[in-house]
Amino acid sequence: MIPGSASLISINTLVAPFNPLVMALLRSRFHALASKTLLVVSWSGRKTGRRFSIPTGYQRDADDVVVLLSKPSEKTWWKNFRSPWPADLLIERRERTAMGELVRPGSSEFFRLVEQTIEAMPFMAKQFGLAGYDPARGLSAEDRARLCESAAAIR
Repeated sequence: MIPGSASLISINTLVAPFNPLVMALLRSRFHALASKTLLVVSWSGRKTGRRFSIPTGYQRDADDVVVLLSKPSEKTWWKNFRSPWPADLLIERRERTAMGELVRPGSSEFFRLVEQTIEAMPFMAKQFGLAGYDPARGLSAEDRARLCESAAAIR
């Protein structure tokens, strides 16, 4: 690090070492401590066929489960779902099979899901680069452009 320079550490870098612990918690009888907002998603890679599992935040949208990612350029797992792809979800200690698919960035559904998330969890606005977001005003054209780069949604 250069003296006087700001070192930005990604939230992903900070939480990744805790993923095995979080998955163990979500699989345990103590899952209720975190399972209302976190799930385990498991899938086989499109190219490698390798099996992957990660904990991630989620929300419900009617009968669907939605995973909204901040900083998708720092993650690769979601790319498996650019078109429909099977996944297994562990939600509230129950296994479910799902077909995940990317919600098209820039679509009205994409922006609705982002706003729904920010209304439920206002701290997420900063994660998406929307520090000045005002729910009464809604998303500006600049906010929408930023979101297409700083967020991804998998349904």
